Order: sequence, then structure tokens, then C-alpha cells
Amino acid sequence: MKRAQNDKIQNFNNCNKKPKLENQITIVSDNKSCLENLTDEILFEIFDYLDTYYIYKGFYHLNKRFKNIFINSNISEAINILPMSKLNFENYYINIILPNRNRINLLRLTNPFTLDAIFSPPSIILEFIRLEILILDNIQSKNLSKFFYCLRSLTKFHSLTLSLADNIEFLNDIFSNVLSLSKLKYCKIIYQTKNDETPFSPFLTIYDRSPIEYLIIDGCFPFDSLNNLLCCLPRLRHLSMNSFRKSSFRDLDEDLPLIELKYLKYVSLK
Repeated sequence: MKRAQNDKIQNFNNCNKKPKLENQITIVSDNKSCLENLTDEILFEIFDYLDTYYIYKGFYHLNKRFKNIFINSNISEAINILPMSKLNFENYYINIILPNRNRINLLRLTNPFTLDAIFSPPSIILEFIRLEILILDNIQSKNLSKFFYCLRSLTKFHSLTLSLADNIEFLNDIFSNVLSLSKLKYCKIIYQTKNDETPFSPFLTIYDRSPIEYLIIDGCFPFDSLNNLLCCLPRLRHLSMNSFRKSSFRDLDEDLPLIELKYLKYVSLK
């Protein structure tokens, strides 16, 4: 995967490390006349330091000029839905997300009700025709099935970051669904297990082969299943796994034949 793609994800995740200009948003309306004297170029430089939601909150409703700048720029192509009240989200959803759903290429969801809004009914997410990168934070595992089915129909989608809120006992649902995404190139999975127990191994077959090139697993993974996982990733370039446990049991699935990982350039196993 191109370095620019990784940088885009990293910059998006680290947006809060930029100067906290959003703290000044509450006084924007009091200085409207001063802002109107700024060129569009300077405004865009200011916007570079702000999350899309704060730009919407502080500038969208000031006047027609600021609204048009927002609408006609690429600001709304990356949507980071921060923790917010349901009412604030509904306003943001109606004014920004839905009208721009065919332009959004990066989407981050952090609250359960945001997941429901985007994926229920499934026809909504299918209209995000340019979506490439999806980041799901603090998602309940019971909600996984509702969105994996939809993601398979998005032709440009290729990057998934998945952070689960509840403890995981069975890995099968996670990995079988991830590997079923036929265009996925980048995947980061973050999960915890109850009392650091070894989770039940995913059941993988030769039919689960995936085009994933970058795989990061932040969670306990059964060492006995590592070979089977790698056999499903013939195009793997980057692998990072931070926790292994040897299983005290053997699952019924058989070991898959060894595979040559001829594209693999980076490995970090802990």
C-alpha cells in the first residue's frame, strides 16, 4: 500500500494532536466581520487544523459564503464523527453526511447510534460509493454482521480499522468476515479477551484467501492458528501482532499447507 495512504490514516487518527483551534469556535460569530476579510486560501489553511465537525460547527451557518466554501471544497470527504450527543449528530448527519455521502472517502464512527444511522437500513451505506477507509471505534461485536455484508458491495473500499469494545471469546466471526472482503488491502483489528484468556481459534480454509497487504492485530491470538492465517494472505507485505498464546486445545480444523509469502517485507511478532 502506498505510503500516502498510511499517512492519511495516521493523520486522521492523530487530528487531536494539532493545535486546539477548535477552542476558539465559540467566539467565531463575534468576529464574523474579521473572518469575512480573509481570503479563501487563508481560510483553508485554518481549516487544516480543525476536524470537519468543528469547521461545520463554527463556520457552516455563519453566512452563504462560508457555507459555499464548505460545500464546494473537499472538507467533507473525510468525516470523523467524534463523541457527541445524539442531537448534535442528527444535525450533522442531516446537513453534512447525507448530502455528501457520494463524496465521502474516509469515515470514522465512534458511537453505537452512529453505526445504526449509517448501516440501518443497509441501503444507506451502499450510497457511499467513494468510501475507501472505514474506522470503527468501540464497536460491540454483536453489531459486526450488520456492516460486513454491506462493505462487500462497496467497490472502492480497501481499508478497515476495527476496535471492539467488548471482550472476545471466539475469533471466527471477526476473521472470516474480514477475509471475505475481496478488495481489502489494509486491516487493523483491536480487541481484548476476558482475563487475557486465549480465544478460540478462527476456522480458516483455503477458500478464505484475502488480498490484504497490511495486517495489524492488537489482541491475543492463538499461536497454533498463525500458519493457517498466513496461508490466507498470499499478498501480505506488512504483519504486526502483539500477543500470542498457545492453545490448550486443538480445534477440528486441519493445518493448511505452507505458503511462500514472497511479498512480505516487515514482520513484528511479540
